[in-house]
Amino acid sequence: MIRLTNINKIYDSKFQRTYVLKDIMLDVNEGEFLSIMGPSGFRELTLMNIIGLMDAPSSGKYLPDGNSVLDLKEKARVDNHLSLI
Repeated sequence: MIRLTNINKIYDSKFQRTYVLKDIMLDVNEGEFLSIMGPSGFRELTLMNIIGLMDAPSSGKYLPDGNSVLDLKEKARVDNHLSLI
């Protein structure tokens, strides 16, 4: 199972804050298939990079298999990434 709760990805510049992802909620149970679609842009790729542990959200909770991965060190993230494949 993969669970995303209130996932946000924010980029701050000198004068502006840009929300790329805002309050994303997603549950994917074992054996389910998921398609992520949307208008052309980078939001789908950003979400997939977060799910694949290639990027970290600015805030929220990510629980693959019920275990939080957001506080993991880089080595543990790589190990978890490989187990998701």
